[in-house]
Amino acid sequence: MFRSQHLLRAVFSVAVMASTAHAGGFSTARFGGERTHAASDQLGTVYYNPAGLAYGSGTRGVIEGLFAYRTIEYTRPVGAIDNPDDPNGTPTDGVGANAGEATLANTLASPFIGIATDAGIEGLGVGVGIYVPFGGQAKWDRNEAFADSTMYPGAVDGPQRWAAIEGEQRSLYYTLAAAWRTKTGSFGVGAGLNVVQSSVSLVRARNVDGSDDLVSAGGVLKEGRSLVEGEGIQLGAGIGVMFKPTPCSRIGVSYQSQPGFGEMKLEGTLTNKFGTGPELVSDIEVRQELPDVVRVAGEWHAFTRAALHVAFDYQRWSAYKNTCIMNAGSSGACAVNADGSTDEQGIIVNVPRNWADTYTIRAGGRYFASDALEVNGGLTYDTSAIPYDEDKDDSIDPSLFDMNKIIAQAGVAYRTGKLDLTFTAGHVLYLERTVEPRAADPLAPSRNPDMAGTYKSAVTYGILGVGVHM
Repeated sequence: MFRSQHLLRAVFSVAVMASTAHAGGFSTARFGGERTHAASDQLGTVYYNPAGLAYGSGTRGVIEGLFAYRTIEYTRPVGAIDNPDDPNGTPTDGVGANAGEATLANTLASPFIGIATDAGIEGLGVGVGIYVPFGGQAKWDRNEAFADSTMYPGAVDGPQRWAAIEGEQRSLYYTLAAAWRTKTGSFGVGAGLNVVQSSVSLVRARNVDGSDDLVSAGGVLKEGRSLVEGEGIQLGAGIGVMFKPTPCSRIGVSYQSQPGFGEMKLEGTLTNKFGTGPELVSDIEVRQELPDVVRVAGEWHAFTRAALHVAFDYQRWSAYKNTCIMNAGSSGACAVNADGSTDEQGIIVNVPRNWADTYTIRAGGRYFASDALEVNGGLTYDTSAIPYDEDKDDSIDPSLFDMNKIIAQAGVAYRTGKLDLTFTAGHVLYLERTVEPRAADPLAPSRNPDMAGTYKSAVTYGILGVGVHM
């Protein structure tokens, strides 16, 4: 039996994980804090709304780091176990190996790098950015109660191990964008091209039949391990416009396409070790779809030293229906029936998602205490990509879970000479969520253990930035 520590690669050592999502699903776009949205002129608009690049001036750059501390508590009930108190499944003395509390406490970091210039041409904006708007990583705590167990050695990885022991998924964007505005700034338009480098790496407990059985007939060890690794390159695009209805207000509207404009294909390997059998490696493809995003925002310099802003994001997470692990080069589609079965060829394992579209509402303000010092803050309400519907919430699992959340941010920005120093502190309050055990198990290839239970989580983070303008 192998551990993730020996097999997972550090694909991107500073990627923020799915578990640190600050917006619907595993969207992690928080760069710029309260100063950056679809109606702003900050460098983060290279992603939020490329038209904003035309509202800055000169040559400027910024480097930011988001540093987060995330805690998770997941409690799996006995009712979620496939065959509890069964000597050919989870024996009575092994129930604690498949149920109970799992915990995670991780520190994580994510960068944003942006550069823009007007090249000396009034109304022009050209910029580049490197950032991670989707992704994450996690390493769950060990269950020391089973550290020396010879009967159930896999239980040391915790009751959540059937979904995740350790892993990461991220999409790293390299964006080139250009924008133009009228002389008065009454109208601006921009567009960006994204080169998206995506990867996934996940190790979890796995049995051939998709159950969470610890042993088979005669008490023979059945639990195994499965590691999937994949990576690929996709293209994407963003477009946006801005209007100034009045000299002291601005409205922005933007659209960001899906990575790959639809289905993503990541090429890699699947490593399986079932029970006492040998370790087997095969070439695979990971296929899935991430959302496209529509953003609308407004900023109003309502007072001499203060500005207010509101922002609305709509993310089409309903595109994220399945994650299919398929034989390399398969001509079949990543498509399954309602019962989890499939008529397609080449699907080895499918993890059903069936997520829903999400929306985010943000409101905040900025106070300019002096020409050099700004204080800002805001509140955000973000909806869950996993539906609150007992017929649709069984796709939740510790590798990717979501719930409604409230986000509070406060920050400062200080200009000294040609430097801008910024700091934002934020806290994400996830609303506790309990999912009941499912009524029926899906059919192969979508058969996975039931990860019903209670989910609790919180994230505290800080965003440090250094900018320069010339």
